[in-house]
Amino acid sequence: MKKGSYYKKIFNYFKDKKRQIIIYMIVSLLMVGINTIIPAMSAESLKAITNVDLKNMLIYTLIIFALESLDQVLSYLNRNMSYKIKDDVEIKIKEDVSKELFKLEMKNFDKEGTGFFAERINSEPRNIASFFDNIRYSLIYYLSSLGTLIYVFYLNYIIGIYLVITSLVMLFFNMQRSKRWEKERKEYYAMDEKYVSDFGELIRGIKDIKVLNLKKYLIKKTTDNQKNLIKYNYETSKKDEKFNAMQDIFNNLKEVFFILLSIVLIKNNLLIGTNLLIIYMYKSKATSFISGMGYIYRDFKSFNLAVERLYEVIDGEKYSKEVFGNKKIDNIKGQIEFKNVYFGYDDKDVLKGISFKIKPCETIGIVGMSGAGKSTIFNLINKLYTVKSGSILIDNEDINALDENTIRNGISTITQSPYIFNTSVKENLQMVNPQISLKEIKEKCKLCLLDEYIESLPSKYDTKLGENGVILSGGLKQRLAIARALVKNSKIILLDEATSSLDNETQEYIHSSIKKIRKDYTILIIAHRLSTVIDCDKILVIDKGKVVGFDTHQNLIENNAIYKKLYKKELVK
Repeated sequence: MKKGSYYKKIFNYFKDKKRQIIIYMIVSLLMVGINTIIPAMSAESLKAITNVDLKNMLIYTLIIFALESLDQVLSYLNRNMSYKIKDDVEIKIKEDVSKELFKLEMKNFDKEGTGFFAERINSEPRNIASFFDNIRYSLIYYLSSLGTLIYVFYLNYIIGIYLVITSLVMLFFNMQRSKRWEKERKEYYAMDEKYVSDFGELIRGIKDIKVLNLKKYLIKKTTDNQKNLIKYNYETSKKDEKFNAMQDIFNNLKEVFFILLSIVLIKNNLLIGTNLLIIYMYKSKATSFISGMGYIYRDFKSFNLAVERLYEVIDGEKYSKEVFGNKKIDNIKGQIEFKNVYFGYDDKDVLKGISFKIKPCETIGIVGMSGAGKSTIFNLINKLYTVKSGSILIDNEDINALDENTIRNGISTITQSPYIFNTSVKENLQMVNPQISLKEIKEKCKLCLLDEYIESLPSKYDTKLGENGVILSGGLKQRLAIARALVKNSKIILLDEATSSLDNETQEYIHSSIKKIRKDYTILIIAHRLSTVIDCDKILVIDKGKVVGFDTHQNLIENNAIYKKLYKKELVK
């Protein structure tokens, strides 16, 4: 997408604030007028002081006091309006960007890591919205300084020309500096994203890091990234310091030549002492209109960079998005069919032309060696990834033709460690179906052999579960995840080795829960232990990305060498 389209999108966020922005602009223009008049009044006051004109001294003092008081009131209103507009826009951008983030294909997160996207989504909307506040300051300060510059020309046009020329020289160097700054910012952001991503992994994986005793290694890794970041900042700061030193030398020379020029003008009766004093007092503000263009240019560069970095993620070609169809199925029956499906995460195929068909309300076990492609089948059914070739059908409809709600509401996946939100039991279940009553929730939990445990908790269904359900055992998490699938009313339930890490007693609880619901749902179970799926309607055997068997346990034992080998291997254990 072209930059112009990006800016149009950003502009649309401010369109809803049209009334506030108009009021804001009126207030800003009043402030510009006041800040332009104050230097002129101060000059007149100075003349009155020089001439010992007590009456005018008092009049101008009162006028300046009134103007500055009004400026303070308007400044307060202006800042509040600016912050309100900025904050509302930032919230809206983040809301829309969060929606777009969920449209990205999972392979993007596999490659970049979640911290990379979190950093851009969190920081760039703030940078974009802050641009409005920067413009607020620039509009008021630099426009009012333009009025001061005009007043300096009124007092002495020769000095006015001198100030303009020297300011333009400084502006040229500032513009060159800003161009270099943009390149350095891009490099800095790339390094910062690496650091933030690694640091995010450090926090998210803190439990495993502790038990694996990896803290020294990973802390050193993130510290080294931070050192590289600091070193880069130091190098760019040295360049800035060199530029600042040169700028200071130029400003000192400019000051010397200003004095020399003033002496020549006074000697030739082209400038009076009072006007020189007034010009000297306000020359910095007068020239800030021109020199300020460099800072405005940098603000625009910063804004451009933030917009590009944000829309590179949500609108660019670099990160692919999920594509859904428009077909809606109101009541999924639960039939699943793979037709000659090929798929690979990189260039290497994981699934190699697999085909099978599952009838509604069947319970199917999926077995095979590690890396055979079992979990990949689930990822494709969930449409987290798109097939390379072939097709997947849900109720005889191509999955690519179905809309997002049909797929995501109709299918639930339960993993070895299902994610439990840091809220109450009830909210964990209600969030997938806000309309469901507590009575209905309890019925689903009874089916999952969970209600009795929940009722024993201090606050029952209102008990907070902690981060990722920390107060729950692995088996209870599994049962809560199954209950969540039932509350969600998903017709297809996928269990991805959900019981492999559980003890036998807990595993039996889970299988009892599944037995209670299996007649009403299509259930697919990826099994680490074959003993957990021998009573399934059928078992799908995957080997090296291919279907090598699809039958009942008894028939596979009798006729399928690979399945028989897997089963015997488990018996030996």
